[in-house]
Amino acid sequence: MVNRLAVWLFLILLLTGCSFLPTNIVNEINLIQGVGYDLAGKNNIKGTVVFPIIKKGSSYSEVKTAFGQSSKEIRTKLSNETRFRLVSGQLRLTLYGKTLAKQGINDFVDTLNRDPSIGSLIQLAIVDGDTNELLKMKKYKEENISIYLQEMLDQNMEYGRLPRTDLQTFLLQLFQIGQDPYLPLIKKVDHNIQITGMAIFNYDQYVTSISLEELFIFKALLDQNRNGLNRFILKNGDKVVLETLNSNTKYKVKIVNGRPEYIIHLKMKTKLQEFAPSKKKRQAFDKKKYQKQVEHKLEKNALKMINQFKNHQVDPLGFGAKYKEHYRGFNEKQWKKFYPNVKVRVIANVDIRQTGIVD
Repeated sequence: MVNRLAVWLFLILLLTGCSFLPTNIVNEINLIQGVGYDLAGKNNIKGTVVFPIIKKGSSYSEVKTAFGQSSKEIRTKLSNETRFRLVSGQLRLTLYGKTLAKQGINDFVDTLNRDPSIGSLIQLAIVDGDTNELLKMKKYKEENISIYLQEMLDQNMEYGRLPRTDLQTFLLQLFQIGQDPYLPLIKKVDHNIQITGMAIFNYDQYVTSISLEELFIFKALLDQNRNGLNRFILKNGDKVVLETLNSNTKYKVKIVNGRPEYIIHLKMKTKLQEFAPSKKKRQAFDKKKYQKQVEHKLEKNALKMINQFKNHQVDPLGFGAKYKEHYRGFNEKQWKKFYPNVKVRVIANVDIRQTGIVD
């Protein structure tokens, strides 16, 4: 009898104890799915949040804006305007205006990293323009712009030219000695949103960018190029469109008197998708000829991009990290002095498969 009474008391305490635990009922919270930050004057930040409103028979995205000096202050002000409390457990996307990114985004990224409810795979991107204006686009009010943009970035990383990035990747690059981070660059164009390139950082500050056309070689140099098409305009105006089947990039580091020298071996297996000779006549595709021309184009474009990075003192390809791996006497300050004049050679090897007679 005593044992049975003890069991009943335990069950009653267990059940009543559950009522003291905090609960998240979906229709009594606002699930933030997208956030944007813009610079607003000298010390102020404009913060924008996007969260879904789901009602019987309809759903749409609510967009709210507040000003403050930190993301926490902005969140507090926004909470004063909402019926239910704002939570970040479903955050998919965080955007930063380019002007703000030039001053540094570490404080904002650090806040994301410290929030245990936020996953490490959320997408980050830089907006060439105003993030508030982009997130408020009427075209995406019913579609949920946060999920739309996250999926747009994901599919372009998987099948297009964008290299893989997310919160976790950005943090790893931010704190790794010898490599700088990069994030997708997007822009509102008329009534659409377009990926326009890649924003390149010096630590947490936006410094320069590369265009959409340059992303093919950038992704290849990062050894991430597995899919996607690229058009090459070669000698005499001949045009070749190649689909990447497989890509492999290896960096060889040679230390000469304590200074690094690099040879980048870029191997690509491709499929010919289109061939348009400048002379409008039917002709066979000269595989060896065009392989050599594509290789030369890749080498030239790769070195041009690397020189752009060196001129801006940014290292998204991780030359410094590779130097550190191969040289015990690595010194970060010394490396920064070496970097603008470091020797880099690119050797491309392109195999074009499945060719034939093309008009």
